[in-house]
Amino acid sequence: MPALVTAPADDRGDIRALTALARWSGRWSPVVAPDPAGPGLDGLILDITGCTRLFGGETALLDAMMEGFAELGFSVRLAAAPTIGLAWGAARFDPDSRNRPLCIDPDTAADRLAALPVEALRLAEGVSSRLRALGLTRAGLLLQQPRAALARRFGLDLPRRLDQARGQESEPLDPIRPARAFRSSLRFAEPVPGLDPIKTALPHLVGPVCDQLTNAGRGARRLVLSLVGSNGRAVRVAIGTAAAERDSGHIIRLLGESLDRLEADFGLGVEALHLTAPSTAAFTARQARLDGTPGEEATSHLVDRLRLRLGETGVRRAASRESWSPERASGWRTADHAQDIYVTTSPGLPLKRPLLLLDRPEPVEALAEVPDGPPRVFVWRRVRHRIAHAEGPERIAPEWWRPARSGQPLLSRDYFHVETAEGHRFWLYRAGLYGRETDVPCWFVHGVS
Repeated sequence: MPALVTAPADDRGDIRALTALARWSGRWSPVVAPDPAGPGLDGLILDITGCTRLFGGETALLDAMMEGFAELGFSVRLAAAPTIGLAWGAARFDPDSRNRPLCIDPDTAADRLAALPVEALRLAEGVSSRLRALGLTRAGLLLQQPRAALARRFGLDLPRRLDQARGQESEPLDPIRPARAFRSSLRFAEPVPGLDPIKTALPHLVGPVCDQLTNAGRGARRLVLSLVGSNGRAVRVAIGTAAAERDSGHIIRLLGESLDRLEADFGLGVEALHLTAPSTAAFTARQARLDGTPGEEATSHLVDRLRLRLGETGVRRAASRESWSPERASGWRTADHAQDIYVTTSPGLPLKRPLLLLDRPEPVEALAEVPDGPPRVFVWRRVRHRIAHAEGPERIAPEWWRPARSGQPLLSRDYFHVETAEGHRFWLYRAGLYGRETDVPCWFVHGVS
């Protein structure tokens, strides 16, 4: 099969995707639990008790679910039954659930269960094969056997699964908890004209959200203020923070500056305000400085105010990157995420680097006594330099996973810290290992100290 595509298994990623799909399925029932039963058997368990009347019946609900999953690109098998065990087995092993949703009513539940294979009972690994070796291939055949004999030979799990499928033993369901919402609302007795009364009301709106964040140990990374006008128009004002934030004074200041630049028509005025924090992060306590000078919190507040005035990408911070190549090891990132996201673990050793690193290495003409040694003389920008002292080499292998540019091969680098007779210091490297990667190595200057 030349068109076969393979990929490494990602069990944790599969569970995360299944959990996300379970949250999306909350539109049909508030009680949804992901069921990572194994490759090919993963599924969702929904308790639709009391929900069917909202969709016009059980069949209509399953049809709506089938259409919803098809729009997401999933091929699913659906079954509704009086018990979790029967629904689980029917969705996977009943032939009637292959092409359309299957609804099992209590009158036909016993017959449906008896026709299912023993694999539909969610038994431990190896139990189903032992049952088949004895000719017990269907659940109906197990129901005809003495319970004591089944428990003695195959363990207590087998009769328990049979009782759960028949509804004679309750089965707990552990649904996912809905994502916690941090929000507050404020309604005015009559439409409020102008923005000054809205700014005055901001503390009554921001305070409850900050209290909710404090109780949850979280901080806001993004907040959205919705202003609902008397004409039915709703205008949203969004702000972001460089770090997890729950300082009400700082949030009020950011919202106030955003409202100053707001131009919208609310008719007779604003009738209601809604504040939500759709994006949050774990809040880490900040240690105040003993000398009273501004600390990390003041810096993040300054970044937030600058971003509000200059735009989301107008403020940048220096950031490390996961690369051994000096020109790739650092750069600039937007200040829209927490600083700890950009902390890198490589290179792990302290490395000597020049004060000034050129954006692009510049070629030089160099003369060395031995092919693998440091140069004695080099010419850079039409100036001849005679080297008095040299330290190195520091060898950096090429990153083989990066494609070569313009068909040129990837070469190793040998870096040298050199000092000229005039006292100038440079950071030079030789591209290519002599005799192994190239016969004519080239020299470049990459930094100046």
